[in-house]
Amino acid sequence: MKQSFYLTLVAALAMTLVNTSFADDAKKADVDTPKAEKAEPVFKADVPEEGTVEDYFNFIVNLHTRENLLGKPTPRTEEEIKVRMTDALKASNEAVNKILAKDSLTQEQIGRAIETKKWVLRQLKGLDSSYEKEYAALPQLCRDKGLNEMADELEVSNLVGDYRSALRANDIDKAKKALLSIVDKAEKEGKNVSVVQAKGLGFVMQYAEEILDETQLREVQEKVFKLLKNADNKQVVMIGKMLAGMLRRAKLVGSEMLVGGTFIDGSEYNANDYKGKVVLIDFWATWCGPCCREIPNVKKLYNFYHEKGFEVIGISADEDVETLKTFIEKREMPWKQMMDKQALVADGQTMDEYYGVTAIPTMILIGKDGKVITDNARGPVLKKALAEIFGPMDEDADDEEDNAEEDNE
Repeated sequence: MKQSFYLTLVAALAMTLVNTSFADDAKKADVDTPKAEKAEPVFKADVPEEGTVEDYFNFIVNLHTRENLLGKPTPRTEEEIKVRMTDALKASNEAVNKILAKDSLTQEQIGRAIETKKWVLRQLKGLDSSYEKEYAALPQLCRDKGLNEMADELEVSNLVGDYRSALRANDIDKAKKALLSIVDKAEKEGKNVSVVQAKGLGFVMQYAEEILDETQLREVQEKVFKLLKNADNKQVVMIGKMLAGMLRRAKLVGSEMLVGGTFIDGSEYNANDYKGKVVLIDFWATWCGPCCREIPNVKKLYNFYHEKGFEVIGISADEDVETLKTFIEKREMPWKQMMDKQALVADGQTMDEYYGVTAIPTMILIGKDGKVITDNARGPVLKKALAEIFGPMDEDADDEEDNAEEDNE
């Protein structure tokens, strides 16, 4: 955000200089045309001693207008821009403090003021480290004002920020401390764990394997999954399922994958039908552009390797089965398909939930031994994997399939 402010100011300053140049040229071209004199704006950051709540909010807005930020004396260097931005933010923080010091504020005014203060201090502490302590005290200020949910959000955000910074610096001890603090904080809430806390847990647990030893990891995962599963908030429960799925999918390579459900032709998935074969599980949808662009490659490989033991199972995220059937017929896709809601595997969970599939296409290739070869079997990755298993495609067959696909388009 700090950089974006700099860029905005630099761009605005550049435009000001360009406009000035054009104005000078115009004066040279038309010296006889009378010009109305216009006072140039002067940068102002003096906080009023007195004012209403709205007066101070308006003051903060006006502080950050282009006219004020580029007012005289116009900043010309990056250092001058930094000083100007710092002055504006300090004045904004002072104005917010005057608002919060008033009596009889409404909850809406308090929330608006603290949201403003949060935004201001996030920028300000990056420009002046002396404001880090005030930013760290924001959660308590929120609680003092009765904004517990915002306090939770800030506390979790700060811990996640510490965790991310520690990972970047490869500071394992600091990262571990932040991770365990987030877990402990959520655990204290019990069934009342918030969505914000659940999202924080979701983020840090994705990298927990790099931070904790095997025993700690197992204990923390068990604690987190149990906590999210038993939460009162349904969204938190869903986040827990998705997190468990993502971690499960992260360990798929080299392991067996649970597959099941009902195909759109009404038949049930039977593992024996695919035993000893190489199977591509393709999570996709007719409305997904990248998914559709994978179809020609999959068709080409399927047509060449199918008789050698290559199978494909599509798991579609489409809502309407007739739309899916029409699309499949038009594209001449010969493999079997399921609607994702019918791909049930465990405890009422669908395959996409069970394996935390949050984006499509997701293409997972299972080997003859039933173990996953890769969870990213797109494009050339799939072609290379099949060539290693069955042998490379004939060049003539490759060209023939490409030409046939072009004719169908």
